[in-house]
Amino acid sequence: MALGNQLSPTQTLVTFCLWAQRNGYSVGEMHGFSAVHPVHTHGSWHFDSDGGFGKAADINKNGPDEREQLIAAVDRAQELGLGVIFARDGVAGVAGHHKNHLHVDVGPFSHLGQSSFTPRGGGDVLTEALQRAVRGSADQVWGADTDLRAEAVKAASNLMGVTFPHGIEFTQRVVGVADDGVWGNQSRAAHDQTTAAIQRALGRAPTGIWDQAMVNAYSHARSLRNRAV
Repeated sequence: MALGNQLSPTQTLVTFCLWAQRNGYSVGEMHGFSAVHPVHTHGSWHFDSDGGFGKAADINKNGPDEREQLIAAVDRAQELGLGVIFARDGVAGVAGHHKNHLHVDVGPFSHLGQSSFTPRGGGDVLTEALQRAVRGSADQVWGADTDLRAEAVKAASNLMGVTFPHGIEFTQRVVGVADDGVWGNQSRAAHDQTTAAIQRALGRAPTGIWDQAMVNAYSHARSLRNRAV
């Protein structure tokens, strides 16, 4: 029914919409979040659903800084590879009908006011890479297990004081060594290798060291993707 091929998993759009709600945006015209009204173009992603969730949403943020907030939401949606339509850079084409709300979907079309382009698609590849780094299930959904594992690696860093909120054995399993309860040289080396893999997932140089810049990059990614909040 939809216009074109689906480029992103529906769950990636759900991740974005949950972020939007946490940050005070309203999520409309999307199954699983709100009613969908018969006002959209025939074949619109708004009418499609997958696992109880829609494949398109309209995002609003009322207030004096509405435009700035919607531009920020555009950036986060594009970070996830989703399709976006909003009059950010002009009012040409379909973007001219999206001056006061952002359209986000899983399809192959984006327009920000000058010309159309194809979104990256592919889903939340950053989360998938991070999940592989921490030896979790690579399902592209940053849920409770993913968060527990990533936070355990961060907590065991020198910057965070080498702590083990869920036990040394758990952190050892996350970094891929025998869970003997002794945080020795082998565990520390595996921790640094796991940190380097997380850094690669975040697009950073794989130094294996948690410094403040690394924490900031990780926190930025986590704030968008984490569903365990």
